Amino acid sequence: MKVGKITSIILAVVVLVAFLAVLPTIITSTTAAVTAATTGGFTDVASIINLIPLVASVGGIGVAGLIAYQAAKSSNRE
Repeated sequence: MKVGKITSIILAVVVLVAFLAVLPTIITSTTAAVTAATTGGFTDVASIINLIPLVASVGGIGVAGLIAYQAAKSSNRE
């Protein structure tokens, strides 16, 4: 295994850990925004805001997975 592949795998893990560290902040902010939207009578906006953690999760895990996939893909060619 070459240094570039190991670096890519470590980068994927670092990206995933960093995303998981930020996720509670995203959830807290989303909860506050939903409360404000619901209080103002904007229930449809609150429903859309509730999707933000889902989209953020897919994005964060997807980026880490893509980095790991690219590292695994390059290891098969050598």
